[in-house]
Amino acid sequence: MNIQRFWKNTKGSFTLEASIVFPIILFTTLLILFMCMYQYQNTMLKQAASKTSERAAYTWDNSHKDINTGAFPQGQDDGLYWRITDDSMISALFGWAGATNTANVAIPGGGSGSLPATKLSAAASWIPGKMTGNTTYNNHLMMRNVNTTLSEPISLGALERELGQPLRSEVSASSVVVEPVEFIRTIELMRYYGAKFTGKYGTAMNMGRAGTVLQWFSTAAGS
Repeated sequence: MNIQRFWKNTKGSFTLEASIVFPIILFTTLLILFMCMYQYQNTMLKQAASKTSERAAYTWDNSHKDINTGAFPQGQDDGLYWRITDDSMISALFGWAGATNTANVAIPGGGSGSLPATKLSAAASWIPGKMTGNTTYNNHLMMRNVNTTLSEPISLGALERELGQPLRSEVSASSVVVEPVEFIRTIELMRYYGAKFTGKYGTAMNMGRAGTVLQWFSTAAGS
């Protein structure tokens, strides 16, 4: 009888329910806030990585172009044969062992020396110092792209102490270098050398010899 009376008694029910429900609501709210902060930071990183890759790809044909507008001084360009000498077109075409068809620049810090590294550094120069990562250019002859990877620490001290390691958010974005005229020239070049190497119109050409001749030409053009 006493047990039935106890269950029917509603005194203290609000306190009991609040002590159970409130921690759940608080934990859920904090979890949602954390997820929103993490998603916001990922979105900012994604926007920065995409912006860097797209700027580099858009201005890839001329290092004198303004990163924001694409404008460049009249008569300023990278030369007629820069794709042969600096863009590693010959090594991509003939597939030489040990040939470098990529360029990589650290963020922050940038790079210097090669023309591709200079272009990547210019595209990444606006990125805030708290973001770190790298931007890479890959030349596969038929497909050239710029890939940017960025990371940034997440400032949540309590969670870091619980996990025992710092939290970082990391994203990547890629953009394809689009040059319709250069693409057509590359197709014609591949058709020409494909016919030469297979001997379609006469004696087959030695690939190593053809590459040596083009390498000599690119050296002469660069000098």
